[in-house]
Amino acid sequence: MMWALMATVLIGLVGVTVDFTRAQMLRTQMQNAADGAALVAERSSNLPMAQRTAAAKAFFDSEMGATTSGANFTLTQLSTGGHEVDVSMPMPLSLGAVWSSNDWTIRVSSSAQADASPPIEVALVLDNTGSMANDMQSLRDAASDLTASLLQLDGDSVKVALVPFVAQVNIGNQSSHLAWMDQAGQAAYNGELLEDRPIAYRALDSNPHHSAYTGANCDAISTKPYSSYNGPYRITWLRIGTLLSSRCVAFTPSDGVNYLTLFDQIANESWKGCVEARPEPYDVQDDAPSTARPDTMFVPFFWLDTADGYSNSYYTDTIGDITGATMSSSTTGSSTTQEQRVARMFNVFKYNHTNASIDSSAPDTRGPNRGCPTPIVPLTTDNATLQTAIGNMIQWNGGGTNQAEGLAWGWRVLSPGAPFTEGAPYGPDVRKVIVLMSDGENTNVGSDPVLASDYSAYNHLGLWRDYDQGNWLGQLLGSLLNSILHGAMPAQYQRNISSSSNYVTYVNNREQQVCANIKAAGIEIYTVIFRETDTATVNLMRNCASGSDHFYRADDGNQLKNAFKAIGSGIGQLRLVH
Repeated sequence: MMWALMATVLIGLVGVTVDFTRAQMLRTQMQNAADGAALVAERSSNLPMAQRTAAAKAFFDSEMGATTSGANFTLTQLSTGGHEVDVSMPMPLSLGAVWSSNDWTIRVSSSAQADASPPIEVALVLDNTGSMANDMQSLRDAASDLTASLLQLDGDSVKVALVPFVAQVNIGNQSSHLAWMDQAGQAAYNGELLEDRPIAYRALDSNPHHSAYTGANCDAISTKPYSSYNGPYRITWLRIGTLLSSRCVAFTPSDGVNYLTLFDQIANESWKGCVEARPEPYDVQDDAPSTARPDTMFVPFFWLDTADGYSNSYYTDTIGDITGATMSSSTTGSSTTQEQRVARMFNVFKYNHTNASIDSSAPDTRGPNRGCPTPIVPLTTDNATLQTAIGNMIQWNGGGTNQAEGLAWGWRVLSPGAPFTEGAPYGPDVRKVIVLMSDGENTNVGSDPVLASDYSAYNHLGLWRDYDQGNWLGQLLGSLLNSILHGAMPAQYQRNISSSSNYVTYVNNREQQVCANIKAAGIEIYTVIFRETDTATVNLMRNCASGSDHFYRADDGNQLKNAFKAIGSGIGQLRLVH
């Protein structure tokens, strides 16, 4: 009897020990699952509470497997920020049932919080080029979720800015922004395409078969291009040629052509807000615009009217023809179709308070604002404003891709100085972050017959291929005469681009430099490369990021959303607090 009683006690003790060990193992498994569920809930804080609960519970169940039977799972959003998971679950006793007929109940809890201290400023620099046509909804969804989750981190301590980019960036056309713009036409690239261009000629000799202007020189010819022109610019007539065969050649103004003025000259269009890249080194720097340094001012984006039949023709070719002159830039008497295209494309006088054939409906637009995307949204805590702007993003055709310019404006919206001043001063009291997303390599596109490419923030390829080295007019007038009359663009403004491949190399180099400058200023960079396998582009994006943990690849819409979620967790410093 004694041994029987002792056996019962021993069996009970062994059973309790076994069950206690089981309970400890189960509690550890439950705690790990609850920790993960709390993190899932906090990461999903932009979703309704029911969806957060479902996501957290699904994670818990997945981690626990078949052992979740009878679990009581609750999720609570804490008033102090964060989410708390509480789970209780029965554990049937085995040998311990000798001593007790009641199952044990295992309870665990876990709290997770996204820590937004110090305050955080985030610029979303997002590719809105035409190649994103089939993926814009995925981008809008991912950006919307990221924005909402960031702004829910901790009251007003997080601000977000939106910077859509294509081949240029729209900074907005508010009247206050004119203070940043080169309104006097003094910046190096403002109007450069239209200055010093030969666009027409008249014969100058006594031969009656030449329809000659028979004056001794060209001085008596009116400097007004034609009787109905009422704009600000005047022709310069110069005598070109030999004594026996001279011509009066009409040149556009040698200086002072201003794209803002040209917008004023188009009756039914105004500047939308896109800008060119500034000359080096300011294109990759954050120097405040100053009229004392004209090259720090921003030049309005103005896509010239092209030859009839090409992508951006919004005036007929004969608009602005000069009365009594042959509309060809030739000084030798020939008048080919290509020369006439050149003359009419660079004819500044056609912008004369007349209506243009404008199409503002994306993605294929027409007019001086062609390819200009939706504007920047400066740093704000207003989720509704950002969500509306994200919802309005659309792909824009024309121009190509320019990540360097997108990054430069991402920096400018975060910095405390002009042009945008919403950013806090640099220092340990604020964390500044850029998220760059792009689906392709830097490119210029198009095949304009005069300027070789579409227009972009880095201008036309043809400007650098020909006119930059003084060759454009040299082909027409002779290099010596051209250098005497007009000269080439000063060396500090030349970009040394002679082909499409040179253009890509140039913009890639500018992107490398702006990435280095941004990181040197203390700003973190996350990069997401989307559906792109080009090794050089992938490496460019990877090297631009602040580290390997700041670089993401995504090959479809779901991966893009997951990358943005992971970035949100990294920015918010998601952590367990209990």
